[in-house]
Amino acid sequence: MDASGDRIVGLLVRCRFDTGDVNMFTGYGSVTWDGVTYLGAGQALSIGEAGVTSGDDIPGLTITLSGLDPEVIALAELEEFQRRRVTVLLALFNDQGQIETADVLWDGIADTMDSDDSPDAATTTLGMEPRSMELGRKFPFYYLPEDQQRRFPGDRFFDLVQAIQNREDTWGRP
Repeated sequence: MDASGDRIVGLLVRCRFDTGDVNMFTGYGSVTWDGVTYLGAGQALSIGEAGVTSGDDIPGLTITLSGLDPEVIALAELEEFQRRRVTVLLALFNDQGQIETADVLWDGIADTMDSDDSPDAATTTLGMEPRSMELGRKFPFYYLPEDQQRRFPGDRFFDLVQAIQNREDTWGRP
């Protein structure tokens, strides 16, 4: 956390995994913001730089946890992390260590996880891509009963589409 005038600037990180959320911040102790409690990771939590590019390149962001127990790294590697949402907030703390305000600095999707479980410097780095990358992906969905059943089991709406697609109606004819 850095001092800025009489305020302290810090980062809140919220990772939403299947087994539960992991909420950390770049300080010590614990703080609560918007109903979520963040545990302090201090110097063990570092966030990479998000660059600005031109053209088709969209930069990512990395979060690194260092000084971890190798067993914790092994558990992290078993977690299903890809395509899970990660949000980084920029927070202003008062001199008592309470959050005054916070705003989204980064909203992305977890992509890669690299681990180094050496005894002297055990680290885990989570690589993320921005959520805007989702806009360029094609999601195969067709207006077929099978696709509708996968998304909404029991819904029979598209069963009628195939029955009426080649039907010739005589609307308004004698």
